[in-house]
Amino acid sequence: MTGISIYLLLLMTLFGLPGAMAEQLELPFQEGERLSFDIHWGFLKVGETVMEVLPNSIVKGQAVRHFRLNTRTTPFIDLIYKVRSEIEAFTNLAMTRSLLYKKKHREASTHRDVVVTFDWLNRKADYVSFGTLEQSTVILPGTFDPLGILYYARTQNFDAADGFERPVTDGKNCIIGRGSLIKIERIRIRGLFYDTHVIQPEMTGIEGLFEENQDARFTLWFKSDPTRLPVKINIEVFIGNIVCELVSHTAK
Repeated sequence: MTGISIYLLLLMTLFGLPGAMAEQLELPFQEGERLSFDIHWGFLKVGETVMEVLPNSIVKGQAVRHFRLNTRTTPFIDLIYKVRSEIEAFTNLAMTRSLLYKKKHREASTHRDVVVTFDWLNRKADYVSFGTLEQSTVILPGTFDPLGILYYARTQNFDAADGFERPVTDGKNCIIGRGSLIKIERIRIRGLFYDTHVIQPEMTGIEGLFEENQDARFTLWFKSDPTRLPVKINIEVFIGNIVCELVSHTAK
């Protein structure tokens, strides 16, 4: 690779591709994708999660990709431990960094209303809770938010590599997140078989997407075809294993 090519690659990594070029990227997901998961604790269905790729929007005058994750407990579990959560992630079109992250979360008596803005000029992320700035955190080049990193993981070719590293921040901490390929496995969900890459993320110190226990251990099953759909997520917490399994997939 020539010196000019290396320089251009560095620019694309740090600053993102221009909009026209970024739209030509071949990504495993597109606007209109909607993934629905059932959440089980043992044999009991305790909730549902929906992941969506929404139409591109504008953040600070820049076209961005828009992702959303909604989680809710079932009516029966609501009587015991009600959870309602909406998380939104906004990344640049080139999928090289995050620009905005929002989280509205209710878990029993705990409520969160968080906005994390990414100031790339000053290389920091501002953590705003209920409209009040609580903290500014230094971020590294190419940093993603906790939801954006999940979609970034889908852009990785696990047939050619056994994992990846990428900075991640929740606005309070910025760490080097890692995703390690631990095995290739064929699994069965609701009568359907999926050939998958099993990935184990390491994001200690970052608030999770499905719960607030930062010590939880995640394992994800991505389809090994070009869509790299997440079909199963296992979360090990102190009360046992929480399992999310894909029940429907729609695309634009």
